Amino acid sequence: MTKDMGILDLALVLAKKRKLVITITLLAAIGAVIYAMLAPFYWKSTATIIPVSDSDAIGGFSTNLLDMVGGGLIKTQKSEQAVDFINVMKSRTFREKVIEEFDLIPYFKIKKPYEHARELALFKLQNSMMRLVYDQESYIISISAETRDKSMSREVVDFYLKELEDYNQSTRVTKGRMKREFLEGQVNQHMADVDSLARALRDFQTKNKSIALDKQTEAMVAMYGESVTQYMQAEVEYELARNQYSESSPIVLELAAKKALLANKVKELEGSNTSLTPDYLIQIDKIPNLSMQLAMLMINVEIKQKIIEYLYPQYELAKLEELKDMPSFQVIDAPREAGMRSKPKRAVMVIIITLAAFIFSCVLALVVSGLEHNSEKVGQIWNTFWGKKH
Repeated sequence: MTKDMGILDLALVLAKKRKLVITITLLAAIGAVIYAMLAPFYWKSTATIIPVSDSDAIGGFSTNLLDMVGGGLIKTQKSEQAVDFINVMKSRTFREKVIEEFDLIPYFKIKKPYEHARELALFKLQNSMMRLVYDQESYIISISAETRDKSMSREVVDFYLKELEDYNQSTRVTKGRMKREFLEGQVNQHMADVDSLARALRDFQTKNKSIALDKQTEAMVAMYGESVTQYMQAEVEYELARNQYSESSPIVLELAAKKALLANKVKELEGSNTSLTPDYLIQIDKIPNLSMQLAMLMINVEIKQKIIEYLYPQYELAKLEELKDMPSFQVIDAPREAGMRSKPKRAVMVIIITLAAFIFSCVLALVVSGLEHNSEKVGQIWNTFWGKKH
């Protein structure tokens, strides 16, 4: 055999070694057919879901937030929910429930001590039986189970959907209670402030009688009151969002920026570099003018009343949402029993194995022919190698 062997030379070698090529290829094909006939059938069932966009994630504040961050809020929320769904379904606790529900250790034919068998079953469940796929563009999650029983495949996917919804409902109830408690505390605090300010205003007017404000002062007071009201609303939105999302969430960051901007505006209107007091009320005893004192009392009452008007509907809505049983995802395609097996693909398997065997036999024929053609050199190498050792 020369180094510059052409196609005709290769064909000649294969023709001489045709028995070897045919034998290996035929045996491999027969083996592939036997294996394909004896291999168990597998059936796949698939469900597709999409996270529900909870536009009421933070109650009535959603409109304000959507105005701030646009449609990005819904996209961010769906993306976070989808990733959370995947993580939950891949969690150890979730998979252990599946193994116990369907007694998967005997199904996988694992004959090991229980602890070891459970670890192997957890691995096989995630890497061979289940397939979770998330499309970042459409936010659709595909949940597939492939088992030796078509009914079992469907039941496993159904169980995944049920357990996922149970987990999300329990999480949502917890968040709903936190939101309701937060808003309840805010409403009670501001209502108590209104009562206190109303009494103070009544006492002031009784003591000093009526005092009129000029138009310029009224305009300034109105501007200041509106700014403080906006700031307090922004603060409530920010605190509520922190209860619903992580500190690094785009929603929380946007609200923090909005709150800081409004705080600066209030400080500018005050004409002072000092920080606002905790309750954002004007220090009346520092203003000597009686008319201005009355104006500040009236502003504070108006601010508190606006805050209550703003908060109370959200509080009532939060109480309803705490009791609502809303789905956390929408099922696009429900799991069904498969009409056709997913594997083995008999014809494809036989063709691939036969083709691989043919290529292997051809390479082997060329190697054998090369060894025969250079038998003298091979013999010398053999004798040299074994001669040195023996």
